[in-house]
Amino acid sequence: MTAAAVAAAVLVAGCSSKDEGEKEKTSGGSTADATKAVVLVAQKYQTAVNDQNWATACGLRTERYRHGSVKECVANNQPDTKSPEPTPTESDDFPPLRRADGSIVPGKSTPSASGPDRAKTGKVKASAPEDVPAIGDHPAGMGVLVEYTVTWPDSTTTTRRALRVVQQGDAWLVDQAEDIAESDEAHGDPVRDALTRG
Repeated sequence: MTAAAVAAAVLVAGCSSKDEGEKEKTSGGSTADATKAVVLVAQKYQTAVNDQNWATACGLRTERYRHGSVKECVANNQPDTKSPEPTPTESDDFPPLRRADGSIVPGKSTPSASGPDRAKTGKVKASAPEDVPAIGDHPAGMGVLVEYTVTWPDSTTTTRRALRVVQQGDAWLVDQAEDIAESDEAHGDPVRDALTRG
């Protein structure tokens, strides 16, 4: 009788543990699989935004955040005017201009097809996610700090952003993105502060 009671207790404990694990996994808890999925989505999303790959970025947003379909989101993020085609400098078309002292006047640089406003961005790094509460229209989810370097011809800066990643069905999607401000850093929890500023 005692052996049967012990076996029943083990069976109940085993079922209870499995049910709790399944519940945690499907409710967006911090299981290893969920953590890995959230980090991968955050990195993929921010990389797509940096590359202006709007088909991928919009596909990784919630419907609320993209304000409609993926197709509408892509169209809304296209620049109004295309970058100008590269043109040669003045000195390439004509003989170089010379000053009275004989020195050459350098040609004017012109925008390239990639645009003078485009900088080189480094690889996106993502922190371990943390739980963030619902606020306004944003549901509760996981907050992830993403950061990457931005390199210009004469300087390099680091950009830090907080992403709210939420679970919808079997997918994790980005529902909010906020730049990390100095005030967020000062409070010690920049991700939560940035995503709950209101």
